[in-house]
Amino acid sequence: MSPEQNASASNTMVFSLRSAILDNIAMVAIILGVGSILMFTLIALTHDPYYTVSSKLLFEPREPELVFNNYDRNLHSFEDWMRTQSHEIESNQVLLPAIQNYENSGYRWIHEGETDKTAVDRLRGRLNIRQINNTQIMTISLSNWNKEGLAELVNAVTYSYINLKDAKRKTQDQKKLEYLRTEKEKYNHRLDEAYEDLTNISKRYGTAVADEKNLYIYLDMFVDLRSRYNKVLTNRIESENKLEALTSQKKQLLSMDVYDLENTQQLLNMEQDINSKMVGLNPDSELYYRYSDMLAEIDSNSIRSARKYLVADIDHNISEQSMLRDAAKLTEKDLQRELRKAQNELMEINTAVLKTSTQRQAIDRIINVWDRINDRIEQIEIELFNPGRVNVLNAAEEPEFPDPNKLIKKMFVGLIAIFGLAIGLASFKELTDDRVKRVADIEKVLGFPATGFLLDANEEDIPIENLDKIYREHPDSYMTELYNQLVVKIENEHGSHGAQTFSLFSLKGKSGVTSAAKNVLAMLDADKHEKILVDLNAHPKDAIESQVENDGLISWLATHKTLERGIVRDVDSYFDVLPLGSLREMDIARIRPSVVRELMQRLKKEYKYIFIDGPPLLNTSESQTIAHETDASILVVDSQDNIWPELKRAVAILDKLKISVISIILNKVQVRRAGYMRKTLTDHYASHESNIDPENLQVDQAA
Repeated sequence: MSPEQNASASNTMVFSLRSAILDNIAMVAIILGVGSILMFTLIALTHDPYYTVSSKLLFEPREPELVFNNYDRNLHSFEDWMRTQSHEIESNQVLLPAIQNYENSGYRWIHEGETDKTAVDRLRGRLNIRQINNTQIMTISLSNWNKEGLAELVNAVTYSYINLKDAKRKTQDQKKLEYLRTEKEKYNHRLDEAYEDLTNISKRYGTAVADEKNLYIYLDMFVDLRSRYNKVLTNRIESENKLEALTSQKKQLLSMDVYDLENTQQLLNMEQDINSKMVGLNPDSELYYRYSDMLAEIDSNSIRSARKYLVADIDHNISEQSMLRDAAKLTEKDLQRELRKAQNELMEINTAVLKTSTQRQAIDRIINVWDRINDRIEQIEIELFNPGRVNVLNAAEEPEFPDPNKLIKKMFVGLIAIFGLAIGLASFKELTDDRVKRVADIEKVLGFPATGFLLDANEEDIPIENLDKIYREHPDSYMTELYNQLVVKIENEHGSHGAQTFSLFSLKGKSGVTSAAKNVLAMLDADKHEKILVDLNAHPKDAIESQVENDGLISWLATHKTLERGIVRDVDSYFDVLPLGSLREMDIARIRPSVVRELMQRLKKEYKYIFIDGPPLLNTSESQTIAHETDASILVVDSQDNIWPELKRAVAILDKLKISVISIILNKVQVRRAGYMRKTLTDHYASHESNIDPENLQVDQAA
């Protein structure tokens, strides 16, 4: 990782309650066990019997009157009403008479010198009043160490409340009765007046006037008269029109010249007209003879006689039409008078019907209200004889056995307190423990993730002498898998960025740097003579057999122009080793970057991977020199020993040196602390039940 990524590192320590409990599970279990034993012993020695009595009240037969019509609001109002009753039970009007009745029975509740208010407040604080599951049942409970008189006190409160409610109800019902009876009298008077008005209307217009069918009879009569009037009016108008036409015809005939009449078509038309009039006449009638004479005169060209007869005929028609007109006028006047009379009668009948209908509706409304008032009066009168809307469902009785709930509550509270103490101590220990214990916390604190982690060897029962060769002795172990994951990341760093030299450091002491370097280096995909471990932490004679006795790194480099004599090429190993001894015991003061740079230049000519097992980063300045001259630096952190300030200080040092790549390997991680469950290892070994031959595995790795 680049050093710039560390600039956003958090300075706050990561806390996990789950990890705190798991990391201190033994302490938590001990506290819970010991605390539970002590708690149960203390409760058993100090617990006194505790008694509880209760009475149940049933609110019936109906909901209170002051409720809403809407269903939802009705239910809401009833719940409010029930809650109000619980507060009424706790009122002074109920508790004070209850205490007085209780003491009149021979029991004592008021202490000597205690006021009534204090006694009521003390009883109010002891009572437990609650509604059962939103029903119409309510319980009144009381608990005490002494069971004597306990049930009597609860019953005294119960009956005091019932008596108060009954007295209030009777007072309210009496007031309601008075009001309702007054209203009933008012509506009785209004009903009598309405019936009287209806009777007067019936007397004036007839008993059947209230029936709307009579209105339709009068209406038919009026329509018939109107039809007759319209017919007479039509006849009069027709007669007047005919008179006007006949008069005009007569004037035209008298003004017409006789010779003009001969020379025109008028004569022919007159003959045709007379013939048409003769059609249908009796041949023996006088008019028929007259028309016949007129035709004869026309035929004999007696024009003057014909006009005379024509004028006489027109006069006759005018006389007839005048008689018809006069008769129609007289009939029209009579019908107009009858129409006005019928119209007035119809209006009066219609008004009477409307008044009667309105009066009937008013009577129906009055009767409806009167019935409801009468029903409510009957209900209240009946309820006055009932014991009340609140009944005692179960009266309180003297308890036979102590209440176990108090003991259970004590145990429950005690267990919660013990559990809280255990969690608190575990959390305190977790907060005060600043060791680098979890891989997931590294990224949260430093700002970049760890390269990987290694389990504690004890988790897989790996002997300490096999730590440097886990890849060989335990090829199927989960530790080998973890090393493989580290190898993949280092090979990716080599392939992507050309990293060739890797310096590995602990923070301040032994953290498994050497074993980590040897296992990773052995498992890298390269020939064993392309990988070399430069060991600067041990004398050559103490580590690996060497033919060279060194006086120091600088002296050795000055003496040997090649590295061939100092490199150990063990045929059984998977890499070469260059043991250069401990810098602290040799030429510390003389080591400089140029010396390390020269060593790296020589090794890069022959090796693909160069691992330097350097001294602790926080204890020596030489480790900083080595880190500055290598491609990548790897910090191996001991999860059971190194703390966060040390790790952040080491990362800060490498940042100041502008190291291009900083990797962190968390070593000796316990399974629980790493966030893995035991099932992880079980699943791993379940996938390796093929029992691969270790010798074949070594051959494959060597290849």
